[in-house]
Amino acid sequence: MLQVLRVIWVLATLVNLFAVVWFVFGTTANFQRGIDLVSTVILTYFGIPSILLIVLSSILLFKGWSPSSAWGIVIVSIMILCMLSLSPTLFKSVNTGGWLSENIVTDTLQTTADGQYEYQLELINLFQKNSFARLYIKNNSTGEEMRIPLDMPVNTIKGLTKEKENYWIMLEGTSEADKYILYTTPRFPLSDETYEVSMKKREAKKQE
Repeated sequence: MLQVLRVIWVLATLVNLFAVVWFVFGTTANFQRGIDLVSTVILTYFGIPSILLIVLSSILLFKGWSPSSAWGIVIVSIMILCMLSLSPTLFKSVNTGGWLSENIVTDTLQTTADGQYEYQLELINLFQKNSFARLYIKNNSTGEEMRIPLDMPVNTIKGLTKEKENYWIMLEGTSEADKYILYTTPRFPLSDETYEVSMKKREAKKQE
């Protein structure tokens, strides 16, 4: 009986430990962003009690302690139930966006004046340390899609207002068929960015 209880205790501790680690990595996107208010509350009410139970369980298990009385068995059983009860909330509260998958914010899809391309700005993992921007392009003739990285300091953006329609960039043609000039509009926090976009080379050069 005690041996079975010990095995269950070890498993419950490991499950709870994994739940805490998963929660911390997930809510911070592998330490690429801070913990928000909701996650802080969950950490306070579910994470910290879990950590205390894990530490206590680990100490007792490593010392080889086993309950020698009915009260000891009851206490260990309560600890096991608590750890198993706290774990689901920690697992479910994780947002994998910006970590295991990209968080993408875009403006309204537009078409170039010559009708050759559809385009929009994509902001990836905004408000995180690993944030970046890229230009989405679709060739209307072939249906081919491409995403061109932009050397844009999006990590300096502190806030972004989204409306029903958002026009953050404009893409204008040049005398060369495969080259366009991209510039950000006053509606975008970084309103003075200009790039020369080469569709052939699939690259964008920032203009100083």
